[in-house]
Amino acid sequence: MTENSSRGFPRPIDSTLHGVTDYTVGTTLMTVFPRLVGIEGTLAAKQIRVAGAIHAGYSTLTSYPLGVAKVIPYKAHLALDAIGALALAATPFVTGQYRKDTDQWVPHVALCLFELTSLMFSDPSGRGDYKADVPAVQRSNMEDPHRKIYDGTPAVTPGTA
Repeated sequence: MTENSSRGFPRPIDSTLHGVTDYTVGTTLMTVFPRLVGIEGTLAAKQIRVAGAIHAGYSTLTSYPLGVAKVIPYKAHLALDAIGALALAATPFVTGQYRKDTDQWVPHVALCLFELTSLMFSDPSGRGDYKADVPAVQRSNMEDPHRKIYDGTPAVTPGTA
């Protein structure tokens, strides 16, 4: 039983999966997200695109498997994620754009909730709370795949007509 599972709350997201999410979400926010939620061309869209760029930017500087420069410690990255999520949610209320319509603040708040939920499931140690037998999977991956696929007997035999 890992340290996290002994507390009763699973933290299955390791630092690699967190990095995949960082780059995927950052790219999505910078590109198609504003159009998908119907805010293309608005101040809300610009704010979300900037947030995505900042998120992807500090992800490249994070000391985790998908980081490029590895300058920011992983735990500091998680803190930046939380601060960034809360700042994004607060932005439409600070600027007053929430008065225009719900589409000017709901995406910000929804993204904040997504980020905070992702953080709840991210293991701050970076290891993840694995439930699988990782050494067994690694051993299996080292086996000759041909042995598993073809043992010399045909998989299909001709039928009689």
